[in-house]
Amino acid sequence: MKKSMFVFSLLLLPSLATADIAIQEDYAITGKIFAVKTAKKYSSVEGCSKIALQKSKVAGFTFDSKSQKCTLYKKVRNIKSKKGFVSGTK
Repeated sequence: MKKSMFVFSLLLLPSLATADIAIQEDYAITGKIFAVKTAKKYSSVEGCSKIALQKSKVAGFTFDSKSQKCTLYKKVRNIKSKKGFVSGTK
């Protein structure tokens, strides 16, 4: 019984985690950069938002659709309208 509850909670966590980030299309964040990710597993909005949620020090992310670059931010100073970008804040 304990094992099945553990597996169920692991399956439920990703759906709860996405509720903790507000995603906006055509917006880019400016602020203090935590890291820039270019690996294939971060080359989508889903991959970028997933890593942003996993890092407790990250306050938000911006994903550049053209270059497929994921930028993680420690501090969000501003969010500006910018075509081709997707951003999320915690």
